[in-house]
Amino acid sequence: MVVVDEVYNQIVFQFSSEQLVKILQDIKIHKEKEINDLKEKIKKFEQTRRAHEVWYQSLSPVRKFFAGRPPSHHQAVEYIVNVKERFNNIEKIKILVSQLDRVISLIEKDPEMEQIVLPTFMIDDIKTWKEKEDRQV
Repeated sequence: MVVVDEVYNQIVFQFSSEQLVKILQDIKIHKEKEINDLKEKIKKFEQTRRAHEVWYQSLSPVRKFFAGRPPSHHQAVEYIVNVKERFNNIEKIKILVSQLDRVISLIEKDPEMEQIVLPTFMIDDIKTWKEKEDRQV
């Protein structure tokens, strides 16, 4: 099966359909791990923030005065960076995973297909996967 770049209409790779499905499934697994890592980072940030809030509330009023607290707009920026942007990244990755699923099902439906046109991000992921595999061998 010939893999053609959607943008440049050039032949980029040549794999058997089984190899391509295996590669795309590996990439999908990697993307799902990436989603789980982002979710873990969000959870860790939330736990740290809650622990800090509990600690601050346990202080006496005098200690609260001297302990200080970051301004609310700093906390908002921290939330945006550590939670909201990560959720946006998760949504983007989920879209990519759904596109990978679509391509995998397309290949599995017609394994005798001679050519498949893939978006540039998938070709970049395949190149990255291939480099990683070459280093491991």
